[in-house]
Amino acid sequence: MIRSLAQVGITCNDFDRSLNFYSGLLGLPVLAVEEIPKDQINDLYGLDPDRVQVRLALLRTGNGAFVELFEFKPLGGEHQHVVWERPGITHLSFNVKNLPAVMKRLQDAGVKFITQVHTSLGTDFVFLRDPDGNMVELLDMKALYWPGQLVGGVLARMNMKKKYAGMVTGWKQP
Repeated sequence: MIRSLAQVGITCNDFDRSLNFYSGLLGLPVLAVEEIPKDQINDLYGLDPDRVQVRLALLRTGNGAFVELFEFKPLGGEHQHVVWERPGITHLSFNVKNLPAVMKRLQDAGVKFITQVHTSLGTDFVFLRDPDGNMVELLDMKALYWPGQLVGGVLARMNMKKKYAGMVTGWKQP
């Protein structure tokens, strides 16, 4: 059974720029930065170590989850650019405290937001893009943060037993 989200991996075009964005601007603490040894590239990523160098950074988020930043630097070739129209992850969301203050700090550093602040179900949220164009959401749950932490799992289990029972083919309540 899944207990929580463990990590999100993001491949970036400019490793240092992305590391500065996620650590320097968003404030995620850096736990490690390393270049993957050539003899491990094929085993870990299924890539030809004579054609690519790999760097990664591991950054910690507030609830024990991590963001992994990857750079796959081609040796003598070009980067393959992201295909936006395919199914996949749409955005990465960070829970913040005091969204106006966070936004002001980011705006002062030159970050542009792609939406205005919206409010839904007592939470404020806004979207921006990271240096590679990935959508990032900043979400301020305000007074709902702690109740959401405590009650969220209970409500999800209740909904799966009743309201959403049978929506997932082959799914059975444990």
